[in-house]
Amino acid sequence: MTSAQFLSSYCIFSAAVGASRAGLPSGRADADSKAVAKAFKEATKGLARSDLASITEYLHWITTQPGCVESNLTQAYATEFRLDRAMGRRGPELIEDGTLITATELCLRAGFTEARLLELVRERKFFTMPHWVDGVFGDDYYPAFFAESQYDPACLAAVSKGLLGIDGVRKFRFFTTEHADLGNQTPLKILETAGAHGGAVAYEQRLEQVLLAAKQFRRRVPKARLSL
Repeated sequence: MTSAQFLSSYCIFSAAVGASRAGLPSGRADADSKAVAKAFKEATKGLARSDLASITEYLHWITTQPGCVESNLTQAYATEFRLDRAMGRRGPELIEDGTLITATELCLRAGFTEARLLELVRERKFFTMPHWVDGVFGDDYYPAFFAESQYDPACLAAVSKGLLGIDGVRKFRFFTTEHADLGNQTPLKILETAGAHGGAVAYEQRLEQVLLAAKQFRRRVPKARLSL
């Protein structure tokens, strides 16, 4: 977009905002969609169709820029993306130490077929690491904790499903990092069955606590997926 177009777009946008604010009823600080649409129509009256298309495209673009959202939310999203990248770069290390394993290895340890594994992935009860993770490339790697005996598979599946469709790296981060709302413990630590005290009721309560933390985590992370 040229400088002249930019200035023209800015002036029209400013005029639309001004018209919108001027038309607000007394005591109101915001405008409904009809008021905004009316203000935009008045501010762009007389523009050629091509110019109107340009300004509409520009306004769509500018509303997607980080400066158009609250700075603290932008910073939070930036932090999440940095954590994703850092975890992604640990791929070779996690594969080397057995934290991430192949589908074949997971099926051998867990005692089910690869067809069943794919079904669990479709149901969001299991998840893979995305292919942009270092060391993964075109192979499917899964967290080894899905096959470890100190965890109840049904509980791990419930938490994974509770995280819905967020990126596998983010799901992995949720399971393996400490959370303030979990008493600075990892979900995996809380969900360990070995040495658990209080019986089934207490374990169910811990699971509910982790599911609530998963819900909060899911809402906090960006909807966009990272691709390196």
